[in-house]
Amino acid sequence: MSWLPSALHRVTDRDAGGTGRFRRPVLISSASLPVKFVLFAAIIVAAAAILAPWLPLQDPLEQDLQAVLTGPTSEHLLGTDQLGRDLLSRTLWGARTTLLAALVAAGVAGIIGIPAALIAGYRRGWIETALNRSSDVIMTVPALVMLLAVQAALQTGIYGSMVTLGIILAPHLYRVIRSEVLKISNSSFLQSGRLSGCSHRRIILRYVLPNVREQAVVQLSFQFGFGLMVEAGISFLGVGVQPPDPSLGSLLNGTMSLISREPMLVFAPGGVLVLLILAFNLAGDLLRTKSKAQHGE
Repeated sequence: MSWLPSALHRVTDRDAGGTGRFRRPVLISSASLPVKFVLFAAIIVAAAAILAPWLPLQDPLEQDLQAVLTGPTSEHLLGTDQLGRDLLSRTLWGARTTLLAALVAAGVAGIIGIPAALIAGYRRGWIETALNRSSDVIMTVPALVMLLAVQAALQTGIYGSMVTLGIILAPHLYRVIRSEVLKISNSSFLQSGRLSGCSHRRIILRYVLPNVREQAVVQLSFQFGFGLMVEAGISFLGVGVQPPDPSLGSLLNGTMSLISREPMLVFAPGGVLVLLILAFNLAGDLLRTKSKAQHGE
């Protein structure tokens, strides 16, 4: 059946249960003007944060007790903190830490949740039952309680905490992707693949995964935003990134008492955090709306 691979690539949205691939890339140009502004600003901030080690910034840990709480100046564009450290540098380095931590959480969730969902939804049987029960157990435990308990017991640091968060988030991703796989598990193109002798691995990777990819991207975008919020939250509580190392949460922790005297100390990291969380959630909504429009939902 040499015709089969080409035929499988011509899967229609109707054949795939409405979960076909994007017909064209999702463009920012399809968003409203405010959404475009938020996404563009977030891209600039995220790029600056990731590239912080190579930008001409001051050392985020360097103290200058002769320049404490200076406010914005030509030398310190956002001013300095209570120890004379440059706020712009600390905010960008803090955003870098928070972004990388969220990436770890979303990455772990994807590495665990997506393969498990593909296997459970396609193979069914005892594998699906076991994975469903495992996800149920994890989801019954409050995420923050589990995260704080693991951090207190193991002292794993922020990235260890984000690995734990990824494990906690994986069942949520698993359930969404598994439901998408179930929609196409009995489709004619998969039945043809089975009858032709294609291996389960080949069918899953080449014909099931592409049809759930868009939902995976949407969910991972939301989980990335949630990871940003959680990292900032636990660092704000003092159990994440520890001073003097900056993260957006630890910066807020160390400056809240100074908000009336120097509001920029709170507004800079807080504004960046809100911008990034909002951007990832808007991106997820944009992708989901685009997908539904393409499928006529």
